[in-house]
Amino acid sequence: MVSGFKRTEVDQLLVRCRRRCCICNRFCGTKIETDHILPREQGGDDSIDNAITVCFDCHAEIHMYNPKHPRGRRYTENELKMHKEQWLHICEEKPEIFLKASNDVDIGPMQGLLDELEHNLVISENLTIEKLGFKFKDEQLSRAIRMGVLSTIDDGLKRTISLAYGAISKANESVISYNEHGPGGGAFSRAVDAVKQAIPLIQEAQRQLLKFVRSDSSEG
Repeated sequence: MVSGFKRTEVDQLLVRCRRRCCICNRFCGTKIETDHILPREQGGDDSIDNAITVCFDCHAEIHMYNPKHPRGRRYTENELKMHKEQWLHICEEKPEIFLKASNDVDIGPMQGLLDELEHNLVISENLTIEKLGFKFKDEQLSRAIRMGVLSTIDDGLKRTISLAYGAISKANESVISYNEHGPGGGAFSRAVDAVKQAIPLIQEAQRQLLKFVRSDSSEG
């Protein structure tokens, strides 16, 4: 049986950090993870002292550093401890900063990608000739590229995401053609086929990305 952080201790930590990420200080609401400062595979335990609360994006960035293609500086155990200590100190000693702070959830590029992939799956359900006028969304991919997120993740995950969005682009072109020229000449069937081919690739990208952003997370 896989053990984890004690639920009661996690609750206390979430209150202490005010459900904000200890690294970027973004308010996360339910989109927050409890990560191991020192991973289990490196000897880390499930004590709350070894836990840090992070948003999906900072959580992913902690684990996304690729030693085969090193860029920038990876997070160390000591740095993560100091981020946690510093943020909890601010929360406890300067609570007045939260009187004017917004609790709006400002999602990062990883969460944006997850939400976009989920949206694309929802709008592709139960295709009909009336419903085929939609286009898949791809704005969050562009945002992730601009922010340099894809440049540092695992090559396998990056390929999976690229294949999904390549299929999305192809499906959008087919849907645009159908909208412009109507169903004649097989445009409808080509558009439906392109959307159907994209769906499993989108599902796989969503599955792998969700697994990635939640890697090494543990709660009791």
